[in-house]
Amino acid sequence: MSWFMAFDPTAYTTFSYREYRFSGTRFEATFHFRLSGEAVPDIDFTEKIQFTPGLSERVDTLRLDSLLVLLGAVLGLSYYKLAAPNEYRIDAPGLTEHALDYLALVIQAGMAEFAYRNGLKGPLQPDIVNTAPGVASAWPKSRWREQYGDPIVPIGGGKDSVVSVELLHQHRLHPIQFAVNANPTIRRVARASGHPLVTAQRTIDPRLLELNAEGGKNGHVPVTAMNSLIALCQSRILDGGPVVMSNESSASDETLEVEGWSINHQWSKSWEAERALQDVIGPQAGLSSEHYFSLLRPFSELRIAGAFAKYPQYHRVATSCNRAYRMDAGDVGWCGECDKCRFVYLALSAYLAPGALRAIFGRDLLHESEQIPGYEELLGLARHKPFECVGTEAESMVALSVAARRQEWAGHRVVAHFEDVIPGLADVHEELEHRVWSASADGATLPPAYQEAQGALR
Repeated sequence: MSWFMAFDPTAYTTFSYREYRFSGTRFEATFHFRLSGEAVPDIDFTEKIQFTPGLSERVDTLRLDSLLVLLGAVLGLSYYKLAAPNEYRIDAPGLTEHALDYLALVIQAGMAEFAYRNGLKGPLQPDIVNTAPGVASAWPKSRWREQYGDPIVPIGGGKDSVVSVELLHQHRLHPIQFAVNANPTIRRVARASGHPLVTAQRTIDPRLLELNAEGGKNGHVPVTAMNSLIALCQSRILDGGPVVMSNESSASDETLEVEGWSINHQWSKSWEAERALQDVIGPQAGLSSEHYFSLLRPFSELRIAGAFAKYPQYHRVATSCNRAYRMDAGDVGWCGECDKCRFVYLALSAYLAPGALRAIFGRDLLHESEQIPGYEELLGLARHKPFECVGTEAESMVALSVAARRQEWAGHRVVAHFEDVIPGLADVHEELEHRVWSASADGATLPPAYQEAQGALR
């Protein structure tokens, strides 16, 4: 069978995470996976992660190894999804029972959108079969490492991580910015902050894209869970501090529910996902829960947009547009055509004038009638919330209401349209606005210095 013949997902019954290896001289991790079935040849995959090197004598080797084996299990989902078979085999030794439970949760909740959009009737719940020689013993709590050192802050080039970096900077916590496959946007934003950037390069097996084109299943995977574990590994290589994420309360809001099945595009950014990773890194890798948390967890997208609006040095360099994160994107800005652009524009309209937003986006999205259908989805007036990393429908409604009250926005076509459609749009809706502006009770208990930094946004 040629690799270029049509790929039949139903012919593959088992996915295997075979092994991982780490080169302490090259600081490169290699992961091996396999799809197999009774009547078809096996298909092998190799993925590599090149980390920023650290000083060999300071690498936390034992904890790094324990994280790497878990990272491989989660990275494997990029290849598992080609066929999404009912068996996920673990041949690589080193996973604890806690890690196996974590993997099951990531597959079920983190790939719910994938399952739904591929026509499955419910969440993925494959049999996770541990064929490694025994289950690894959990790290005793007495040996869990307490967090210390400069924070590792994953950045994506958008507004949220900008706010985290600036809050940490203002409280003299010396953030080290971190990115996986850093693109020109990420590097530009990192330079604007003045803080160092370290990177990891993730190289997927080219067969993945080939088989996608030949009929393999495709769709959303929990990238934030993958990048979080990569960041934790990088921190152990550098003997660094906690991994400080920039995930907001809005990420916990489901995209839609189908007959009791909750589907959240942003699940791996959610509070549930954050707690799950905190809970597993202790027994799996000997790290206290304070090694991983989101600084922005209590806050809505709208609150975070307000903080970003106060940092004009980033307005012309940052972008959250998905176009910037395509493999061949190059150095691009806001496209003005996607749900991310529409939402961020609307959120910032609560704080910035039309001229300021035109300077950022290169156009006036709230004055373009063709944007109305997209805003209907963001507001919950059509279908469901988009499968994108956008705020809640309540946040969109509050932001639009604020814009309708501001004279400088009131005459814009999109705002005027919804004033006609939504009675009382420009009125103050105290209960709804309180819910959007108030800090959520969700969120981890942070180390004192980080509590102070977070408190600056409360």
